[in-house]
Amino acid sequence: MNSEDLTARARIRDAAIRLFTERGMEKTSILDIAREAGVSGGLIRHHFGSKDGLRAACDTYVFGELLKFKEEALEKGHADPGFVPTFDARQLLFRRYMGRAMIDGSEAAAVQFAEIVDGTERYFREQEPGMPDPRACAAALAAMTGGMMILQDHVARALGEEPGTHEAMLRMSLAAGYLFTHPLGTPESLKKATETPRKE
Repeated sequence: MNSEDLTARARIRDAAIRLFTERGMEKTSILDIAREAGVSGGLIRHHFGSKDGLRAACDTYVFGELLKFKEEALEKGHADPGFVPTFDARQLLFRRYMGRAMIDGSEAAAVQFAEIVDGTERYFREQEPGMPDPRACAAALAAMTGGMMILQDHVARALGEEPGTHEAMLRMSLAAGYLFTHPLGTPESLKKATETPRKE
């Protein structure tokens, strides 16, 4: 594969990521992607085989880039406790893409979600040995953080921020961080809330 083929492949992938994020997979055609990328539909089929193949390639690329961003942020955070991540336009697009992929029923998004739950459960079992039902806690946490990606436009508007901006994502992330580190209830109140009232 020569450099021109690699450039065309990347251009197609990037165009598909933008359109899948904006419209969803079902409402985006191969011809839409071809026009956005400035290539022929035949070239898309040559590189990716089908729209499903193209989405799978986009999923793999986006999830890989998000993982790298997370690992870099964690590394910088350990080195500098005052570090605050910067959500540039590329990262914002990828987060929006992931939210859309979850809604669209992407198989890769489902696998990604399961992997996040598995990793979080392992962490809980190692760090919080007394936690009740660590699997359910891991799934709930993954759902809450994933829900922010899916609903980020609505959350941004509720905050009076422009959707898809660094300011909106930063406010959401800091708010979530505060809630995770400042529980709204106590173990006693949780236990009381889950107790079944006795019938008189």
